[in-house]
Amino acid sequence: MSRSIVFALYYTSVVAQSVQHLGVSCIGSTQQCGPRGGIGDGAHPVLTAQSFITDALLSTTPNSTRQLASGPPPVLIQALPSSTSSCTPRRDIIIDTANGAQQEMVGFGHAWTDSTVSVFNTLDNATLAQVLEDLFGQSGNNMGFMRHTIGSSDLSGEQYTYDDNGPSFNEGEPDLDLSHFSIEPYGSAMAGMIAKMGAVKGDVFLFGSPWSYPGWTKFNDLFIAPNLNVPNGGSYNILNNSFNPAFILQMVTYFSKYIDAFRSHGVQVNGLTPMNEPLNYQGGYPCMYLSDVDAANLIAQGLGQAMHDRGVIIMAYDHNTDQPVYPARVVLGTGGEGALTDAAAWHCYASPVANYSVMSDFKTMFPNTLQFMTECSNYLPQSGTWNFEVASNFIPPVTHGASGAAMWVTATDESYGPHSPYGGCAGCLGSIVVNSSNTYTRTNDYYMVGQFSRFVRRGAVNYQVLGEGNEGDARGANQFYTMAVQNPDGSFAVVMMNNWGSDQDVVLEIGQGHWQGTVPNGTVTTWLIPAEALWWDQGQNATGTYNSTQGGAGGSVSTSAVCATTASSSSQSTTSTTALEPVLDTTHTIASVITTVMGRRKHVA
Repeated sequence: MSRSIVFALYYTSVVAQSVQHLGVSCIGSTQQCGPRGGIGDGAHPVLTAQSFITDALLSTTPNSTRQLASGPPPVLIQALPSSTSSCTPRRDIIIDTANGAQQEMVGFGHAWTDSTVSVFNTLDNATLAQVLEDLFGQSGNNMGFMRHTIGSSDLSGEQYTYDDNGPSFNEGEPDLDLSHFSIEPYGSAMAGMIAKMGAVKGDVFLFGSPWSYPGWTKFNDLFIAPNLNVPNGGSYNILNNSFNPAFILQMVTYFSKYIDAFRSHGVQVNGLTPMNEPLNYQGGYPCMYLSDVDAANLIAQGLGQAMHDRGVIIMAYDHNTDQPVYPARVVLGTGGEGALTDAAAWHCYASPVANYSVMSDFKTMFPNTLQFMTECSNYLPQSGTWNFEVASNFIPPVTHGASGAAMWVTATDESYGPHSPYGGCAGCLGSIVVNSSNTYTRTNDYYMVGQFSRFVRRGAVNYQVLGEGNEGDARGANQFYTMAVQNPDGSFAVVMMNNWGSDQDVVLEIGQGHWQGTVPNGTVTTWLIPAEALWWDQGQNATGTYNSTQGGAGGSVSTSAVCATTASSSSQSTTSTTALEPVLDTTHTIASVITTVMGRRKHVA
């Protein structure tokens, strides 16, 4: 049987949430756009069981821990080990291939910020080419789900929007026909850098998020907008830093011009969140309150259609899991599911920890609406400590319905900047730290993101994990998390986070077979399992013809249970567990309620 036929027969699934029409990030006629794949796609099938390991321990000694290191691969066994086996206690994990097909996957990645663009522009050409290959190339992290900031954010040295129309940010006068709109200079610099990303990897899903609208569109003070006779903004007053819906038409034009401007630079934006963290309005950096009612009206009164006309999906909310009613109201307020709002976006900063189970509730209500985890930060991680920030905010969202996840800043300088001088994420670590014009550091976040982005292909199907695949939660000190996706070649990528306190002997049930191996303590470990059609011969016996690295070419397959070989640990102790503390990032968490005073909404901290 030919390999292509095998893939056609064994990669079949019915899922509610499809990612087939989400577009790509590059459009230039000289660029080769479209899926470029990586391991697990049809052109690069998984023929060998493999294991990759990254330690969660942030070492004080360079290169003393495993970073996407090859580990002992799992072994195919024909018989499930008995309870009387002499092996150490095992963890039985079941991938429900019969009835557990869930959402399709888009990918994993980071965010483009002004800090990233700024530090990358200090690199010489050869170093920049290498860092882009490290991040987006098939030999690197192959990231396929990327965010970018529309205007400035807390990771910007200057504050601006694309139409300030005044002496400085938040101090302009209304520009009713947006004649002063321009993405220069910072937006064009960002678009140019993103276009270089597209030249390396053509199937990136790119979405944009604004941290603030132009000051003149906000209720900042009592300035009267000409020709509108409505109060309008122009100061740094944060007591009523909220959107004035009288400017809905102008904001529809603003976003449309932004999409068109990026397109003129060779960048197709695929998604838009109307506001980053719409319930956060008190930061000393760009931010703005956007109620669910105003967000729905903005989408319904032009933004939704304008974006759909440009091939851009609308992603509602873009904030913490503690207010799940917000995206639900936006979907219902924009014509319901399948109309103008295409997805819900979530952040990780709810106190004390993110509760991603609300995504399952949202999926029950809106089964055909995509979901994403769009921001989480690793704040001032310390050498000698354990850090599961990436895995603990990638795996649970996926198991609850997310089609992709993105950490925050892609790159900074050695001082976590440039960042806003007025507040914001002054200690947010990214994947890359630029040290000089020809040197940079790949952080532990780089390798942790790579445990997902290197092995989960666009269009992969997430499957429900049963048995002992997911135990514990972020409120305690012990967790074992598992997510499992089937890639386009029919293989499975199974990502496991072990913060349980000891190495785990895992027996993984997939279809008609079982795979056994060790997941070391204190690690994120990814297993690649070949397509099931390659496991068996015509007599339904286990076969080693997939070239198992356990036995070499035509390798051996155990016909019974084996005791897992204890995987080598890093040079530092991996015998203790660590509680998953919330990220110390108060600038992203605003506790607020909405009250009604004389029929008008009032925001109360």
